[in-house]
Amino acid sequence: MRDDEMSKTFIIDRYSGTLSVNGKAIAPENMSQDPELRITTRHCYCLCLSNRGNSEELYDKFKADICIEVKAELLIEFLKDFFSHRFQGMEVVGRDITYYGRGHLPKTQNPLDLVFYKPESFNHEAEFRIALFYPEEKEGFKSTEGETVNFINPEESLHMVFLYPQKEFLKQFIGNVYERKSS
Repeated sequence: MRDDEMSKTFIIDRYSGTLSVNGKAIAPENMSQDPELRITTRHCYCLCLSNRGNSEELYDKFKADICIEVKAELLIEFLKDFFSHRFQGMEVVGRDITYYGRGHLPKTQNPLDLVFYKPESFNHEAEFRIALFYPEEKEGFKSTEGETVNFINPEESLHMVFLYPQKEFLKQFIGNVYERKSS
C-alpha cells in the first residue's frame, strides 16, 4: 500500500452528537475542532483494481496508456488455493471499497474490514481490492536461502510478485486489454 493505509481517520461533526464529561454536555462551539477517530487497519498485501474499466479519467490520474481487465473472481480463487497449500493461515479477501465522507462513522471497527474503506475523495476510482492477510502469529516468509522475509518492514514499502515459468498460465486472469485513445 502506497497511501497511508495503516489506519483510517473518521472525522465526527461536533454538532452531530453530544460529548459529556461527568454528565455535563460540552458546548460544540467550545471544541477547537471536530473530533477525529483513528482506527488501525490490518496490515496486508493488496492488489487495487477499478470497476470503472476503460476510463479516460483514470488514464489521466494514473498517467497510464493501457487498461488491463483482470478476471478478479478467478484470480481470487487461484490465490486462495495457492496460498492455502503453501502458507498456512493466509487469507485472501476480495471486496469493493466502501467510501466514507466527513461526519460518517464506519459500520465496523474490525481492522480487517477497515482495509476496504477509503475516504470519499477516492470514490471516482470505484475500487475493488484483493487483500492477502498473513498470519499475525508468524514473523514472515522463509526465503529459498532460509532467511526470514518479514511481513512488515518500517524502512521500506514491501511488494509481492508472482512469477510463473509458463506465461500462458497467467493469461487466464486477463480479460480485455484496452489502449488509451489518442487525442
